[in-house]
Amino acid sequence: MDAKRQIMLLERKLERERASRVMAEKLLEIKSRELFTTNNILEASLTKLRLQAELDSEQLAYQTKIENLLLTYARLFLKQAPSQHNIQQLIDSLVDGRYISACHISIMPIENIAISGNYSSGRQQIWQPPADLSNKVSFWDTNTCLYWIPLINSRGTVGYFAAQISSPKISIIAIQQRLALFCELFRSAIGRQITLSQAIHARQRAEDSEQSIRDFLAMINHELRTPLNGLLGSAELLQDTPLNTNQTKLLNTLNHSGELLRAIINDLLDYSKINAGMLELIEKPFDSHLLVIKLRDIFSHRALEKRLDFKIEYSTNIPRSICGDEDRLKQIYVNLIANAIKFTQQGFVHAKFDWVDDCLIFTIKDSGCGIEQQLQHKLFKPFSQIDISSKRSHEGTGLGLAICKQLCEQMSGNITLTSEPNLGTTFSVSIPLAISATDNTQPSHSPASHKALQQLKILVVEDLKTNQMIIELMLKKHQIDITIVDNGQAALNIIAQHNFDIVLMDCRMPIMDGYCATKALRKQHFKMPIIALTAGTTTAERDACINAGMDDILCKPYMASELLAMLHLWSSTLSEH
Repeated sequence: MDAKRQIMLLERKLERERASRVMAEKLLEIKSRELFTTNNILEASLTKLRLQAELDSEQLAYQTKIENLLLTYARLFLKQAPSQHNIQQLIDSLVDGRYISACHISIMPIENIAISGNYSSGRQQIWQPPADLSNKVSFWDTNTCLYWIPLINSRGTVGYFAAQISSPKISIIAIQQRLALFCELFRSAIGRQITLSQAIHARQRAEDSEQSIRDFLAMINHELRTPLNGLLGSAELLQDTPLNTNQTKLLNTLNHSGELLRAIINDLLDYSKINAGMLELIEKPFDSHLLVIKLRDIFSHRALEKRLDFKIEYSTNIPRSICGDEDRLKQIYVNLIANAIKFTQQGFVHAKFDWVDDCLIFTIKDSGCGIEQQLQHKLFKPFSQIDISSKRSHEGTGLGLAICKQLCEQMSGNITLTSEPNLGTTFSVSIPLAISATDNTQPSHSPASHKALQQLKILVVEDLKTNQMIIELMLKKHQIDITIVDNGQAALNIIAQHNFDIVLMDCRMPIMDGYCATKALRKQHFKMPIIALTAGTTTAERDACINAGMDDILCKPYMASELLAMLHLWSSTLSEH
């Protein structure tokens, strides 16, 4: 029994071992299959990774190439304006035959833009953009593999860009993103070109406009001042003739009207020049004492006519020789004194000059009608007057004080006023000026000193008969003979045959103007003084006279004393020639 039991147990053990072995074999088979499957998966994944790595490497290389190209042309377009040549070069560089097989850019015709036109590279085809392209950011045509991008800036659609993408290996989106950057480069380049063109033409228009203003002012200067020279010159000459009482009254009226007309013309032209930025200061040494004397001489008679207590005080601490624009300073003072006398019916007009902290201080006080506080702001506005009604009793353009203020500001000074109705007005002007070491006192010329001029041969070149008559009579009073011709060509002809010591040359004349005549004379080695007789008052016109070869300028309208002073000045230099 024991042997059977043991055999049975052994058989059961063998069966269990056999079953275990079968189970192990089955399990091993399952594991082997799993390992095989996993291995296949790993091999497939590895193959995919290798392909992805190759793709990423290729995409990275393409991306690097495109970014380098973008950087190169971005720098180029910043350094210089885009041209047809470098745009075509860029289009050619984009087409590589592998990823992009064709490329095209069209820039619409824009005024004064030289890069307008069509640029193509790569595979030949017809570039016809979608009808509604301008309403889209971009458009991808899956049938033709064309990628379209409109070129839009502040002016609207200025063109379009298109590329045919031929390689499916690299992400189309990645290529499209790079192409969008090139479109931005084109847009910026075109925008800068348009902005530059607009700036150039705006500057040209401004320069043309400024030149037109200069030409107009030069013309109107000549047209207004030239006849005014005849009017005031005739009045000055008439004053030296025997006159009865009525004629004297008429002459005074003529003088007053002429001076008023000159003041109005000066105000209008000066205001126009200030607005055009053409008014320039001419600084030179002048005699401050003589300036005060001139102002007294100008207004003493006018104040006496109105029976006003008029005086101009002069502080002893004012330097005798000061450097500045004497004419513009005098213009300010004349305006203020004239206004004070004009608006004062009785009482006084007192002016005072002083020198404080390197500034010339001018104060003028009157007992006139005064100005209400709320109306004082109008005084320094152009064409503005306190009373502009038809019943107003004072003439004027309303420009005088506006010009005074602008002149003061241009000379780094200021002008102020205090006033009360019926109690009078006080104006104060402070202008910084430099002290000059030059002795600029102007000696007066006695009748005996005119004998030197009587020995000279003087040629006057003037086309207007009135001005010819005026200058001849002014000089004949002092027994000074002159020869007169009416244009530059006639001056050249007569100088070729006769010798002259001084030439008085008008600038604007028919046949040949004074500029051309002077240049011709200097080329012919004519060395005698040539003095311009001109109505031009701008710096440009003065420079034109000097550049032509003229030695000095006598502005119209001129007085006999100014003409004689100019002749004396240049006759003293004849010994140097």
